[in-house]
Amino acid sequence: MLKIKVNSLKPGVTLGKDLFSYDSKLLLSKGTIITREHLDSLQARNIEDVFIMDSKPIIKSGRQFEDVYSDSLDVVRSFMLEAKLGKPLEFDDISAITGLLLEQVFEANDLFRQMRLMKEKDDYLFTHSVNVALLCILMGRWLKCEHETLKELGQAGLLHDIGKIFIDDSILNKPEKLTDAEFEEVKKHTLQGYNLLTQYKWITGNVANAALMHHERADGSGYPMGTKGYSKNLCVSIVAVADVYDAITSDRAYSTKRSPYTAAEILWQDSFGKLNPEISKVFYDKITNFYVGNEVLLSNNEIGVVIYVDPSQPTRPIVMVGDNFYNLATDRSITILEIID
Repeated sequence: MLKIKVNSLKPGVTLGKDLFSYDSKLLLSKGTIITREHLDSLQARNIEDVFIMDSKPIIKSGRQFEDVYSDSLDVVRSFMLEAKLGKPLEFDDISAITGLLLEQVFEANDLFRQMRLMKEKDDYLFTHSVNVALLCILMGRWLKCEHETLKELGQAGLLHDIGKIFIDDSILNKPEKLTDAEFEEVKKHTLQGYNLLTQYKWITGNVANAALMHHERADGSGYPMGTKGYSKNLCVSIVAVADVYDAITSDRAYSTKRSPYTAAEILWQDSFGKLNPEISKVFYDKITNFYVGNEVLLSNNEIGVVIYVDPSQPTRPIVMVGDNFYNLATDRSITILEIID
């Protein structure tokens, strides 16, 4: 398949994937022969690009992060909406995306910055799935996992929230706090995702279990089963940490994003009785070093540059503001509100 701009299309080509509107309604089915009327309609709806049948692969290696991320979003959006309509998941789609995201983790010079810049590109469910996949692969790399395990972690990240396709959009996108009844509906996505994934022999048990158990917590406060104790499943433990981090640092329907430093502190606190400390400690130690040299907005409304991270308190770095220095480890009244790109 080949992704191509609508304004470059000519009548007679065959649509390679189901095409959905921005509000998730099916516009054209895979295999449709595109006519002039179709092109006029797509342009009127501001649909920018589509996948068409072609001998070329859906995505190629050696591309820039933004292109790979954008194509990954398109494919994730497509296969999730197709699954919502009862169509099967395709191994080739998920395998291709995982391979390209894995490549980006090893090649991108500033992965976290590039992810932040891409977060506004699409609906939360789809960006969250791609982000969690990238974070899972990255944590696997930090833990020196084998290549096959890294691919499995990427797939687990991509598919961990697929059960949310069965939850009503009015609940997922509600701008206010959910009612107890609505939250009970949301909780069902873990089991629904697991039930969907276990239908496919090419999806490993680890990937399916990550969808089922990424909201479980060691103190029994999680769901769907309220299981106590730290999971011994690497996929489950890594997806749980990646899911929390990306959720905290993203704008969602009912909450505003917070800084990576705040997210890291929450992860560290949750290491005691909730998240697997062996995984969250690695993430906590590594994540803050990515922001040395970055401009940040402080809670006193000053803008400075992170110049040093104390390994013993990595979320409380030294920040230079003009000729002044703030040691956030000793001045607890000041926090980092935002990373400035």
